Amino acid sequence: MTLVRRVARPLLAAPLIQSGVEAARHPGAHAEAARPVLKQVSGPLRLPNDPVMVVRSAGAVTAVAGSLLAAGRLPRLSALAIVVTAPVVQPVEPFWKEKDPALRREKQATFVKTLGLIGGALLATVDTEGKPSVAYRGRKARKAAGLAVREVRADAHDTVAEVKVSGRKATKKARKQAQEFAREAEKAARQAAKEAGRTSRRARKKAEKIAAKQSAKAHRAAQKAGHALPI
Repeated sequence: MTLVRRVARPLLAAPLIQSGVEAARHPGAHAEAARPVLKQVSGPLRLPNDPVMVVRSAGAVTAVAGSLLAAGRLPRLSALAIVVTAPVVQPVEPFWKEKDPALRREKQATFVKTLGLIGGALLATVDTEGKPSVAYRGRKARKAAGLAVREVRADAHDTVAEVKVSGRKATKKARKQAQEFAREAEKAARQAAKEAGRTSRRARKKAEKIAAKQSAKAHRAAQKAGHALPI
């Protein structure tokens, strides 16, 4: 807590504590002033149909909340309690209806002071002492979560694109290798056919040569025997 807050909070809380104690001890005047307000809100808020008891309870709450605010304990929650009970503990008197100029000025000054106290309490409800508020941290967390989700989606999209590109590259590579294997197989088949052809021609020539030799031998043998055999 800074020095300014150590001084400002007790100064703000002092008149609030005093009005809370006064409302708790002597609720009659406050109850009469707050009766129009209580008549409107007692039904929706389910408050007791007893303005004196409501004012006394609200005064006690204001006194305790003001003490906590002055001590710097739960300052935002204490200030919120003071603001909530203000319409009962700090009732606004219709000074504009007062015909006596002196009383009108007095009530008007009280009205302005009351507004100032409520405004100070409202500021205290949002005073985070330089720390980020819960709403700010929530907005920041939502932004961080949204950014993380967008990054994850972008990474997933990039990964899918890489997989598709890799798949196309792999398919193209496999197709190319298959074509190379087919060409090599066709080349090997042609070489094997050539080898088989050469072997067949050599075998045929050798067979013809052997047959020619055998025929010549047979012809010579036939001549000797007196037989003429066609070559």
